[in-house]
Amino acid sequence: MIAMNNRITHPQPMHPHGVTGRLFGRLMEWGNRASYDRCLELLQPQPTDTILEIGFGTGRLLCDLAESTPLGMVAGIDPSALMLEIASKRLNGKGGMHDLQLGKADRLPWQSSMFDHVAALHCFQFWADPVATLMEANRVLKREGQLVLILRDHENNRDRSWLPNPWSRHPQETAAAVTLLQRAGFTSIIRHPNVGSSHVITARKPG
Repeated sequence: MIAMNNRITHPQPMHPHGVTGRLFGRLMEWGNRASYDRCLELLQPQPTDTILEIGFGTGRLLCDLAESTPLGMVAGIDPSALMLEIASKRLNGKGGMHDLQLGKADRLPWQSSMFDHVAALHCFQFWADPVATLMEANRVLKREGQLVLILRDHENNRDRSWLPNPWSRHPQETAAAVTLLQRAGFTSIIRHPNVGSSHVITARKPG
């Protein structure tokens, strides 16, 4: 984060804002297409499912999920007011129920055991307290509910010092994510083949 004129501004990848944030959102969506498709393949959403996305960005994945869950609900949380605005507009007119919130993932505003699935794509590196966030994801999942976690590959990123998640600052990020999932109470943790250069992990809440 950078301090300017006594205000704190976040890098665009972490907190899209302003005109530049709109452009960044479009680029982010374009670059994430393969990850959205892989997530849908792993989730296999059913018409009555309830699904939460952490860090929903422009809402592209949420729209796909809403079309697949006309009798269920899609929900999401994101720290960017701009992304909330864009995603909310995109979801207007889609089937099923929608509940999008502005906030941080380590304090989810939903009741326990509410969701069949939780998805978190390319936002792990922005979690300042990943264990707390994963514990919250576990809490809101139903028994045997599934988490899909897709992580950026930072091995070729020379400067990772600005990433809020301390586990994303070293080459063993994916292995660390598996350890943190175990610490947060998840089981049946599987590392799937990469999608592009991103790592794919699924885990379940115990039954």
